[in-house]
Amino acid sequence: MAATAFSIKKHAMVLGYASDTVAAAALQVLPPEPVYLNWRGETLAAAFVFAPVPEQPFGERLLDLLASLQQQLDGALNNQTVYLILPEYTEPDSNALNSLLQQLMRRFPEFIQSQSCRVFPHGSAGVLMALSAAQQHISTQGNEPVWLVAVDSMAQASVLDAYATGERSGVPSEGAIALCLTGCHRGVTLQFSASDAQPATTVQSAVAALFLQLTANLKTPLKQLYFPDCGDPQVTEQWLAQYQHLHGVVDSETSLIFPSYATGELGACGGLYRLWHVLQAYEQGRITGQTVQCELSARLFRAVAVFSPSQALLDNKDV
Repeated sequence: MAATAFSIKKHAMVLGYASDTVAAAALQVLPPEPVYLNWRGETLAAAFVFAPVPEQPFGERLLDLLASLQQQLDGALNNQTVYLILPEYTEPDSNALNSLLQQLMRRFPEFIQSQSCRVFPHGSAGVLMALSAAQQHISTQGNEPVWLVAVDSMAQASVLDAYATGERSGVPSEGAIALCLTGCHRGVTLQFSASDAQPATTVQSAVAALFLQLTANLKTPLKQLYFPDCGDPQVTEQWLAQYQHLHGVVDSETSLIFPSYATGELGACGGLYRLWHVLQAYEQGRITGQTVQCELSARLFRAVAVFSPSQALLDNKDV
């Protein structure tokens, strides 16, 4: 049975570098001007929706970001299937996660009120896990739309301290994104996806295994590779050290694409931004052939997905 094609029906974004959806969509065309933050006496390049408040609870900040996103959605999530992608919580019975979900239920019940709503507390890798589940839902529920909603922030004291000391590099940021996916003839298909959860101490072997699994399921070279890289050498090293395992599915015509250099580090939200970038690029005819999106969450989770345009989308581009 052929994979169900899907496309973006509606979307909304609020990012550190872009306060609304229109501005966010323009980031790849008009790179943002640098913004700086004074943090504990150090000047950092940073991009936040709200100024960081050291004593602010992390969950409260996530809710504030979702409130900004909600203003653009105008009730669109009411009675809808929502898959919520959250920052990486590695403990199954995390008190912080449980507290956040309780606050969500009180403040934004529409995010998790439906019986078919799900939560993916896996960081950016959770986006591809949620996408796989969404495609199954769309294909079995008569093309019923699914909303993917992601939120995350680097405005945490421990994270900003790491940037200030040079332990981390790049531009810390934050954001919230919502994509409504619906089944269609002229869209994109998810050909293959895989994920794993292994401790950071085994990250190299875990990424290698994921890449080998990817190559085993591909018959033709890739046209595009999307990586979560946005300027931190530690992230670059994770995929670059294992790039050799993609031998046979990358060639001189394979493009490496890094959308997050325009947004800064968005955490879980970055994964959904990159997915939006993939789907929009197919829709606008800016990319063709097979594309891989690779997501590497900070501590435990990793995922890859292979996309290709539906035949109807290809036929439309030929007209």
